[in-house]
Amino acid sequence: MPANSAQYQRDYRDRTKRQYKDVSVRLSVSDHRELKAYGEGNGMGLATVLREGALAQIRGSALRATGVEAELKELRFLLASIANNVNQMAHHSNVVRHVVDEGGALAKLGELEKLIEGFVDDKLTPR
Repeated sequence: MPANSAQYQRDYRDRTKRQYKDVSVRLSVSDHRELKAYGEGNGMGLATVLREGALAQIRGSALRATGVEAELKELRFLLASIANNVNQMAHHSNVVRHVVDEGGALAKLGELEKLIEGFVDDKLTPR
């Protein structure tokens, strides 16, 4: 610790003012109690609960604004179609007692899974 404690404190405050901004929030007693209980139950302080909750809400709203919902609906439709086709293949295999290119179908499903994971990760990653 420096010999001049007052100067050290001033320098520290100046450094942190450039890196962080303080925000004041007024909560009702019941809201405070609920947020505090949630934070304690999840190993977070009240400030962390508020910060992470606000950022999650903003990022979630931004996702909807960029048309991600429409893309996800289209993916859901395509997946339903694929599931229907796989079901038809399984039915055919049961009828003729022979599996139709099981390895190829599963490989394609694996590729699709990786593609969807990449899409979702790309869309959900904050920018």
